[in-house]
This record gives sequence, structure tokens and C-alpha cells, in this order.
Amino acid sequence: MLPATHLTLHEYRAAELREEAAEYARVPRPESHRIRTRVGLRLVEWGTRLAQPAPPRHRTRIA
Repeated sequence: MLPATHLTLHEYRAAELREEAAEYARVPRPESHRIRTRVGLRLVEWGTRLAQPAPPRHRTRIA
């Protein structure tokens, strides 16, 4: 395939995808979508906190 043909096809497909994304962005979302988004973000936050190593609980003291 010629580079110019490949670029033309790529630009055409990119324009289609941008148009689809713009249409999807205009669709109103139900309230349940917002709630699910907030719950999902909270779960990601908790998972990130759990993945980090915990600080040591006790310090050893030299008597």
C-alpha cells in the first residue's frame, strides 16, 4: 500500500471515530451512571492504597 493511500485511509477512519466520540459525548447519562462512576473511582482509590506497603506498626526500642 502506498504511504499516501495509507495516510488517507487513516485520516478518514480518525474522522469517523472523532465523529462517533462527539455523538457519544452528547448523549445524556442517567443518574445511575454517575453513581457507578463515583463507586468505581472510590474502588480504584482503595485498591491503590491497599497496593502500597503499610508503614511499620511498632518501633523496636533498645532498652
